[in-house]
Amino acid sequence: MSQAAHLFNALIRRGIDDRALYRRALAQVREPGLRALLNENAQALDQLIDDLQAHVRAWNKVPASHGTLMGAVRGAMADATISRSDQSHRDTAWVRCLARCECALWDRFERHAQRTADGEVAQVLHRQLSRLHRVHLDMHCLAGTTHG
Repeated sequence: MSQAAHLFNALIRRGIDDRALYRRALAQVREPGLRALLNENAQALDQLIDDLQAHVRAWNKVPASHGTLMGAVRGAMADATISRSDQSHRDTAWVRCLARCECALWDRFERHAQRTADGEVAQVLHRQLSRLHRVHLDMHCLAGTTHG
């Protein structure tokens, strides 16, 4: 389970990065309905992170508890990009940014779920994909894009 714990920790760190981006967006978006949706999506990421951390602990390993340097860079780049957007389009800019990040997270979970030969790991990843599916649909409907 050491390899599975390593994989889950990488996914946890990416989830933490994305959750931090959602929280940044929550502090800046103006439309109340969008804020509510982003909060729900951040909570879905909380659940995903908590679930993966519980599995890592069950394997007597230490779960990741922080994001990555690259996540911090993505956050700073998002702030810079969105601050250059016209004030009336910042909510839309956040939606597009979050949709791109969500796509990367979705792809990562999907790729690992398809590749793993371990039934328990695959089951956990598929459960998380199910959780991410709603976030995926929310963000891509709002962004007016399609994926997967």
